[in-house]
Amino acid sequence: MSAIETTLKGISARSSKPARPLRLWLVYAGACVLVLYVLRQGLRFVSPDCNRQHQLPLSTKMPYPSAGACNHAISPDMELLQVQYVLRHGARYANDGEIDRMLQVFELLSDHVPKNWIKPEMVAKEKAMHLSVSGHIESSNLAQRMQQRYSALLARRQENISAVRFISTEFQRTIATANSFRNALDGHDQMLPVAVIPLANDTLLSMKTNCGRWDAGKNSVQAAVNEEQAIFDSIHGAKLQGRISRQLGLAPSALSVDDIQIIYRICGYDMALYDEHTHWCTLFDQPTAALLELRSDIKYSREYGPQGAEINGHMACALFTSIVNDIDSALRDPSAAVSTFGFGHAETLMFVNNLLGLDQALGQTAVPISGNMTLEQGLLRGFRTTKLVPFSSNLGIELYRDQDSQAFFRLLLNERVVRLPGCAEDLCPLGVLRSKLAGDIGCPFTDMCQL
Repeated sequence: MSAIETTLKGISARSSKPARPLRLWLVYAGACVLVLYVLRQGLRFVSPDCNRQHQLPLSTKMPYPSAGACNHAISPDMELLQVQYVLRHGARYANDGEIDRMLQVFELLSDHVPKNWIKPEMVAKEKAMHLSVSGHIESSNLAQRMQQRYSALLARRQENISAVRFISTEFQRTIATANSFRNALDGHDQMLPVAVIPLANDTLLSMKTNCGRWDAGKNSVQAAVNEEQAIFDSIHGAKLQGRISRQLGLAPSALSVDDIQIIYRICGYDMALYDEHTHWCTLFDQPTAALLELRSDIKYSREYGPQGAEINGHMACALFTSIVNDIDSALRDPSAAVSTFGFGHAETLMFVNNLLGLDQALGQTAVPISGNMTLEQGLLRGFRTTKLVPFSSNLGIELYRDQDSQAFFRLLLNERVVRLPGCAEDLCPLGVLRSKLAGDIGCPFTDMCQL
């Protein structure tokens, strides 16, 4: 029995799946809301483009850069046995703390920006941290591409309903994302409902919640975060203040670097929630946004990433123990293979990144992120939240078997193939992954996390 099955055993799986008449009414109502939203916002639905990139790097508030048209062709001699995906929720509204700071900035700039730049919905506390309409759309679009990519594999559910599994953390934004994804993937209601892992038991997707040692480690790095951001501000702050204040008709001292960071975040939400790039985002050019992403990553790389406490490198050990157990089960009996889609958070994928060491695959330098980095140095780093954890970000492990029954895997990050360090080709012997994970499989998560 896998770790996921053990965790969920005896727990009533939660689902938003109501009685069928009510469900049909909800589907109809939801479709009407989406249509009205699209008409109001002017969103354009276009064919996904592998090379599509949003103009500005917006860190963890980055809209999802679709890669659906990428070439994922594989040799016909390879049989796909299973996929394992870890996904972040879709675009959500701001949290309470962000809303408070955004309101302060709105008040400060109310006489300097057009009134339509300030959206009451963006700072409505009743929506805080909830999945947005655009988040539902992202999740549905992603699921439709997964259906096209893995149609034969997903069709196995017709013979075995347990062949495809959906799990989520116990938060509205992840549950709603998972259900939007599931419903788009399964138009005929032939799949299991989304299973929600109770927060108190979650060591797989919201692992930080149950790890006191990680919490202590996060607190221990705050002084370093503050010190490095202060160094950054001393080097880059005046340039940032001059550019943004000048465009708003303010004295350079009118805005602090923290204020500018909030404006940068508002731009991210404008793009992610409304596809709006003609308001707040016009204040930033590519270098300015890249600098603010670097300032953000000083914090993320230490709280959740590879530059933080030692525990950060092992936080995904229970998750990968479950994944490897499922891989082993699939190799023993391919007809009983289970593909899992697990819905978590930005930090979930950052912890996954730490364990796999993907920084080496994503960047050109192993130099730690610091406040005295130049922009050019910063652009070469591997840990970039814009690339790693945009809204709806995902990491997939595809399991293959060749004609000689040898096992291989392939990694996809945000639907782009990435090569795990140690792999000579995109399609890599499974032994490389096992070696990479060897020290973390079977970890005693509870004991590891005790102070």
